[in-house]
Amino acid sequence: MKRLKNAIALLLCTVLLSGCQIISAGDDLLQTPKPSQEYTLLQNQLEQIMGTTMTYSAPQSGSYRNAVTFADIDGEDGKEAIAFLRDESGGKIYVYAFTKDGDSYQELGSVEGPGTAIGAMDFIRIKDGDQRLFTLTWTLASGVGKGLTVYSIQDGKLQELLDTTCTDYTIADLDQDGTEELFTLSYEGAGRKIAQVYSYADKQMSLLSQAYASQDAQTVANLQAGQLSPDGTQAVFVDNKIENDNGMQTDIYVLDQKNTTLRNLSQNSGTSTYRATTLYFCEDINGDAAIEVPQPSPDAPDAVHVTDNVLGEASSSDINSLMDWYQFDSSGQAQLALTTYKSPTEGWMFKLPSAWRGNVTISTNSGTGVNQTVFTPKGKTAPLLTIYVFTGDGRENKAKQQGLIDLGSTSDISYAAKLGSADSELALSKKQLEDAFGVIMSEWS
Repeated sequence: MKRLKNAIALLLCTVLLSGCQIISAGDDLLQTPKPSQEYTLLQNQLEQIMGTTMTYSAPQSGSYRNAVTFADIDGEDGKEAIAFLRDESGGKIYVYAFTKDGDSYQELGSVEGPGTAIGAMDFIRIKDGDQRLFTLTWTLASGVGKGLTVYSIQDGKLQELLDTTCTDYTIADLDQDGTEELFTLSYEGAGRKIAQVYSYADKQMSLLSQAYASQDAQTVANLQAGQLSPDGTQAVFVDNKIENDNGMQTDIYVLDQKNTTLRNLSQNSGTSTYRATTLYFCEDINGDAAIEVPQPSPDAPDAVHVTDNVLGEASSSDINSLMDWYQFDSSGQAQLALTTYKSPTEGWMFKLPSAWRGNVTISTNSGTGVNQTVFTPKGKTAPLLTIYVFTGDGRENKAKQQGLIDLGSTSDISYAAKLGSADSELALSKKQLEDAFGVIMSEWS
């Protein structure tokens, strides 16, 4: 029985080590991958530790889902191994570290995990050589938040540097000194969310600074690290769902110039980062390497107006589809970077040229198997651009028969366009059109 169990465990580990995932019930595993050379060398030590009561326990998500991960962690040109094992008799999970010594692996130590399952594994880069820390998140028995631990290999031993709880986290070099920081979000005693930054120095992980989230921030819908513009400051952008009104609030966290104090720019910015829609997350919308924050364009004279061909008046749903995208600097000052028009039901987006803002109206027209969105200079009748959305049978042929510009397709929609008013100073070229048009990705829906 022990030999059979070890054979099954070896099969499971080699599947995980190869990058394959365990397939759900009903699927077939067509071919068993061969174990890696590193794992073959480590196998004896693992079998001795596992005995008859332990099994492999791989992380459930993230980029590192192997029950055993091989990496140079201590920065000394070796290859360490991190193994995750579960004691079936008590349900506890253990983290084991090994280092390669010639043609064998030697154990560096082990720690008992604080949770019932491993959520994800990540690495924190250290500027001194190639040293890295590694983080693990844990499913907690309490069901409140998640556990988060940070480990290092120091002086030939596995060391635990941090044990805390959080709701979300990311890793980023916020002070741009070559060593990444750990950014976490959690609830404090009063129930308000708080952001915390942990830094690594002198072989220790410690709390550097913390800042409050916006008052109404609740569920985190999107969290990403990225660059502010125009000064290149690194920041963490958090899109929070506001459950009571179905809105979204973006918090932007940066370290101050002395890199010691965490600030939430959304608390003192002159430009609101709240929006009454959950369809948009922060992103690099214009491809300039900085993250932009979306904000619905106001229904004002200097904004693009959207009219409905049937009603002849502004449509509230379409006004919300006009979105301004702002860049922030480290002082919290915002600058308009781009305006986009989004058709959520039809699955496309168009980046408006800056000259169009305040000078173009947008109208829509629906028909059998085809919808049109028309961009026209204010006070004129000849369109600058008409975007066609074809659905149903023969949709691709319909676009070709009308001699339209092909803008791509999905499994059930074909997109095309027609340019007009070539003599207008607002006219687009075909290339400008193709660069400005895009199909909305799944996370936008």
